[in-house]
Amino acid sequence: MLFKYFPVNYKSMGQQLNIFSGKSKQEESINFIKKHEPPEGSYFLGFSGGKDSTVLKHLAELSGVRFKSYYSATGIDPPEVVSFIKRHHPDVVFCHPKESFYKLIVKKGFPTKFARWCCDELKKNPCKHIQLPHKLMGIRFEESSKRASRGEISVYKKQHIYKPIFRWTEYDIWDHIERHNLPYCSLYDEGFDRLGCVVCPFLCGDRMERKLMKHKERWPKIYAAFERAMYELYEDREWYRQKSKGYSMLFEEFLDNWYKGK
Repeated sequence: MLFKYFPVNYKSMGQQLNIFSGKSKQEESINFIKKHEPPEGSYFLGFSGGKDSTVLKHLAELSGVRFKSYYSATGIDPPEVVSFIKRHHPDVVFCHPKESFYKLIVKKGFPTKFARWCCDELKKNPCKHIQLPHKLMGIRFEESSKRASRGEISVYKKQHIYKPIFRWTEYDIWDHIERHNLPYCSLYDEGFDRLGCVVCPFLCGDRMERKLMKHKERWPKIYAAFERAMYELYEDREWYRQKSKGYSMLFEEFLDNWYKGK
């Protein structure tokens, strides 16, 4: 059940009203979406298959505005997420990268927390050709201080980004899903709190060891393909780069260093 992860039972509470506006967060979000609807064309709605974008899309539907939903099919998202989108949101348009993550590793090198070319190549670039500059995104302030600092509306390279659920908490999200009986990806019921790329440099490091192992055990084929790409990179360029700098390491050590975030 949804609420087994939370200490309070939102099932019996419903959404609290804003003491200043007298409206619920749902009402405020719908009004926000209506207020900023593009005078011509429609919204671009970023859909990931996660809980936040599920609620965002439902709010857009309730608001009655014009929008089109797009999903950046990275190729390394959980297969369960892809199946969920295809089954419950068949109207969502899939945007695919020009090259696979594995080919890009050999071509560009391994991604790191500080050099995340994968986000550009797999998530941003596939939808670049879509000429809808007004975007609805399921971004919330509590996810990170960086996201919180950007506010409910931001402008990036002539793209206007609107965040209707910016002030929603995780409790609000699950409450909305429960009250409206919205289908959601089954991985949440298995303890996966955030759904994203199966292979990610942010899963690396000592503090993330348990989460990384959980991913590797759940999706071994994806990690096997990743490690084959890393081996090809090692054989093609990395070994020679190390040798030119006067040191060398075996592939196993090279791979282990990546998993440890070194």
